[in-house]
Amino acid sequence: MIENSASASAPPRKHLRAALLAVVLLALLGSVVGIFAWRLEKREIYVVALESSALKDMNAAWQRAAMARPDILPFYGSSELTRNFGNEPQRFFASYPTGFGVSPVGRAGCTSLTLAEKIAAASSGTVPQRKVAISLSPSWFFNPQTHARWYAGNFSVAQASALIFHPRLSLELKRDFARRMLDYPDTLEQATLLSFAVHRLAGQGPWDAMLYRVVTPLARMQSAVAYLGDHCAFAWHILHDHERPHVVRTPARLDWETILLAGGGEIPHDPKFHRERAQQIFFGNRRFAQVLNESREWGDLELLLRASRELHLDPLLLSIPIDYRYYQGIGVARENLDLYRRRLHEIASRYDVAVIDFAEHVEDPAFFADHNDHLSARGWLYVDRALDFYYHAANHQRYFPPVGAGENQVYP
Repeated sequence: MIENSASASAPPRKHLRAALLAVVLLALLGSVVGIFAWRLEKREIYVVALESSALKDMNAAWQRAAMARPDILPFYGSSELTRNFGNEPQRFFASYPTGFGVSPVGRAGCTSLTLAEKIAAASSGTVPQRKVAISLSPSWFFNPQTHARWYAGNFSVAQASALIFHPRLSLELKRDFARRMLDYPDTLEQATLLSFAVHRLAGQGPWDAMLYRVVTPLARMQSAVAYLGDHCAFAWHILHDHERPHVVRTPARLDWETILLAGGGEIPHDPKFHRERAQQIFFGNRRFAQVLNESREWGDLELLLRASRELHLDPLLLSIPIDYRYYQGIGVARENLDLYRRRLHEIASRYDVAVIDFAEHVEDPAFFADHNDHLSARGWLYVDRALDFYYHAANHQRYFPPVGAGENQVYP
């Protein structure tokens, strides 16, 4: 009887040992793969940092690698970062002329809420006062709120989880993010753990906060596995995609006054496009002001700035100017167009964040490539100059040397 009992208990012990051995081997394999991928990223990040792709936008490992390099300036934005009208920062600074390169992140449909998730996912372990540039598109604020398809098209479960479970963000801020995420419930349907945490954060029951804390360790383990997957995807991209030339650094002194004077001439706007576009988005003057004032994008921008503050970042907001000639041509009064700048500066001042709005170019047709928040080659030169001064400014320095008469350079 005793022998039978002993023999009956042996198989479970063998299974347990086998399971433990499998876990240990998987952990070792994951560590080896992670170390290999990390070393590959460290060596190749300067080559791939300039790329703009959906893989990069959704890959936290790629963005963290760029964020960790002091001579790479992360630049978050929307569709303007994916166009090629000339002089985009990642191309203009490709040879690191003044000691830094620019890593763009963002595609069409990215707005403040999505960018906050991406920046939080990339900011693990960043040094205090890490500089991050953020491009704002005025048209984000010309809608009651971000379209569901825009948000869903740029949503990453891993990045949203990184924000919701970020150890350096306050519970109050994560609760406000969670309530906003619930406006897009379809994005949470396939993310059981994230959905549970978001609902608990947004809830007001006596057990909600406790249940969120209970699942936090499990969520962080899940995030670690997802981050390892990002490492592997990054390594695969480096090893198997097209050949890339190594970065050749060419130090140069940039004479910005001369560069801007030679920046190009006027780009004629297509009258047919002007008429068709006017028919598509004509709000009426009063309706424009109402939508602009009530847009939920203002609240999302505040969430982004609150997250930047708690992550100890030093962001620069670069607002693409509104094409006043175009919008006045479809019936929007100048005083209502000015509301955007006033509200933007009020919010930036409240959070002590630097903002440049290029207001001196609102009636300059050569500054725009189209009427959809896209800059021309000449317009991008002004952004390049702003990034150059911003990168080289001392921490908390709120000054940009004036270049030319009437330059609007606001750095509060």
